[in-house]
Amino acid sequence: MQKKIQHKILKTLFVFFFLSSFSSVYAGEVFELEGDPGENDIRLLSALNRLTYDRILSDQNTKGFAFRYVSKWYSPLRLDVFVLGLAKREKMSLIRIESSKKGAERVFRNFLQEELTKKELTGGLGIYNSADVSENVKFEPYRKSYFWSESLALIHPAASVFYNSYKSPVYGGSDRIKGIFGYLITDLLLAGVGYYYATTTMEKNSALESYFLKPTASGNVLDSPGAPVFIGLLIIPRLYRMIGGWQDTYTHNRIMEISVSKSF
Repeated sequence: MQKKIQHKILKTLFVFFFLSSFSSVYAGEVFELEGDPGENDIRLLSALNRLTYDRILSDQNTKGFAFRYVSKWYSPLRLDVFVLGLAKREKMSLIRIESSKKGAERVFRNFLQEELTKKELTGGLGIYNSADVSENVKFEPYRKSYFWSESLALIHPAASVFYNSYKSPVYGGSDRIKGIFGYLITDLLLAGVGYYYATTTMEKNSALESYFLKPTASGNVLDSPGAPVFIGLLIIPRLYRMIGGWQDTYTHNRIMEISVSKSF
């Protein structure tokens, strides 16, 4: 019986991490740049390090591309950039930008395109393409709070996703819906499995013990031997979201800094 329950817990954890990874499948944004990949190597690396404060390095695992640049492991701003030469067009490179959110990919693509071509794009960096952003807010870039993002993640991960995605260029397309419903479903699954496991470890009170007024178990799940498993399964998605919330908040604030600097 215990083995079956442990197997269910492992399956539920697998579903959680699978849904988490699925919600951040990279779609990628692409643009063309004059010059061979080798000619653009230093320029591109320099522009990426300006964006991330020197947290980008060249990766030898290029996955078939000419060059690849990735964020350092400790960087809250997640980027994966691929460079490929165009065989049918001389002196041209294809740049592909991947990040954990579609909106961030679009902003980073526009930033690099402006930095490398020295041409201002129509519509700027495209940070206000979200339907949430009103005309009044467009002229007042604002920062997200780490305190609210992390606090909401502890209450419920979906609330943190809503806070970070509201009026933020980081989230685009279906990122918000995937994030909110992904956490709602997995949190319910983990809580349900943890609760079921904890109840199976509770001591059964017999009618005879109750009749003779003997001390019996309280019947509270949190007092059962399986309570640490129940609590642990509740904590996992919250810790996971706290990391994601920290990354989302940093990325949003960095984009706001870029948009302000581009305005002057």
